[in-house]
Parts: sequence; C-alpha cells; structure tokens
Amino acid sequence: MSTIETTTDLDLELSQKVNKLLDMFRPIFQAEGGDGQLVSLKDGIATISMGGGCEGCGGSLSAMEGGVRRTMLEKVDGLKEVVIVQ
Repeated sequence: MSTIETTTDLDLELSQKVNKLLDMFRPIFQAEGGDGQLVSLKDGIATISMGGGCEGCGGSLSAMEGGVRRTMLEKVDGLKEVVIVQ
C-alpha cells in the first residue's frame, strides 16, 4: 500500500475510513479493468485517482461522482469533499 498524503491526525483517520469504502467498491472498478486509489486527504478533502480501465472512461467518473462519492460523504463524518482525478 502506498503512503497517503495527509496533514493532520484527523485526515489520517479519515483516509483510513475512505480506503475501507474504496475497498468495498474496488471489485466493481476491477471488473471493468480499472481501479480507484486515495492519493491524499487534506483538510477533509479526499483526492481519488481513477486509473487502469477507468482512466478516461465517462462511466467510471459517473459512478464515482454518483454512488461512491455520495456514500463516502454520507458514511465518513468529517469528510468535506471528494475530488476525482485521472
């Protein structure tokens, strides 16, 4: 596992929760040949990189910004935003 860039202990705690949720959704991404990875969590803002088969795929971004993004914001108290990058 790579090191997640954080700025506070709270961000580190939030990153662990976000990673658990990503693990839950990972089989969906991998079934399409892609994946999602938490790159950083600073000041309550999670940055997630979409790669592999998900890179450049409008479907993967729609799924992330829809169900996955909403789930993260609902389930992780203190998380302010989820930003998707490729």
